[in-house]
Amino acid sequence: MTTIHDVAAYAGVSIATVSNVLNRKGNTAEKTTAKVLAAVRELNYIPNALAKDLKANRSRTIGIIAEDVSAFMSGNIIDGISAVCETHDYAVTLCNLRAEHYMNTQPGMTYEMLPSYLPFQKAVSTAIDSLLSARVGGLIYIGLYPRDVSGILPDLGIPVVYTYCFTQNSSDYCVNYDDCHGSSIAMEHLISLGHTRIALISGVINSIPGHKRMKGYTESLMKHNLLFDPTYIITGDWGFPHGYRSCMQLLDLPEPPTAIFCMSDVLAFGALTAAHERGIRIPEQLSVHGFDDLLTSQFYLPPLTTVSLPLAGLGKTSADLLLCIISGDTPEARGILIPCTEIVRSSTGAPVSVPPAISGNT
Repeated sequence: MTTIHDVAAYAGVSIATVSNVLNRKGNTAEKTTAKVLAAVRELNYIPNALAKDLKANRSRTIGIIAEDVSAFMSGNIIDGISAVCETHDYAVTLCNLRAEHYMNTQPGMTYEMLPSYLPFQKAVSTAIDSLLSARVGGLIYIGLYPRDVSGILPDLGIPVVYTYCFTQNSSDYCVNYDDCHGSSIAMEHLISLGHTRIALISGVINSIPGHKRMKGYTESLMKHNLLFDPTYIITGDWGFPHGYRSCMQLLDLPEPPTAIFCMSDVLAFGALTAAHERGIRIPEQLSVHGFDDLLTSQFYLPPLTTVSLPLAGLGKTSADLLLCIISGDTPEARGILIPCTEIVRSSTGAPVSVPPAISGNT
């Protein structure tokens, strides 16, 4: 096997110079660096650290399986993973399951049906084969939204960390953001402005995010001794039309809310559009609060106050956790929740003394 001595002799430099070039240390001249790297290629030299990894049948590579890289959160999570891996001299190999494609092209398809859908199963199998062939040292699985993904991955014999999703296996490592905390800080912001009549436009209520955001909403009302009014809560889906219709319904109440907390930015966009059509001034007559901090939320008119998800933090924490496991440690925390951040923009303000108008008059 070629040694570092052979490389040094072939390049006509010292062993220390070869070591500095390979470990990117010191200030080796470009010409000398080129000679060393050429010698490494021509002699097919494998550094000791990599040789040890090969003997263990693992490379310094982390595998990522993303359910869909086109989803709004995937890019920032992947960037967070890549940043940590780059710092620790690990490469990243990415596989895309294209789950949104199946959701959009198969009538009646739900996220819960994906694990039993044959094309999705094939995509998972192909991704696993690809990553195991690359001898990845570990794997990070990125879900489409926080839900139970138990059973999608078989036992791979390598460390796995799940993020933006979770499993029912108590031995699995899962990293997610704290939905309940995000909802609570949104409510705290609105209450701190003086709002007492705060409505909620909810997404799918039987989802994990829906449950936890509802919990944050109701707990904040109780904490501040505010009335829980069922007429102020409208459940449905996560889409723009639901936000639009729900805001119209709330504005038609005998005593409309002075603020609306929407469980997603898209719902908030619908609510803002409805308020605009009814001649309601934002935030003078109605405050609207979102959740997600989509890129477009800062460009909406008015710019949307919202809850920002720690997406890059999910990626960084997942990568740190995975590399820790690969190194032989056993982290105590298996279910990690990262707090969200309140982003205050122009769609929220102190309530006025006169309740919002419920007609088309300005």
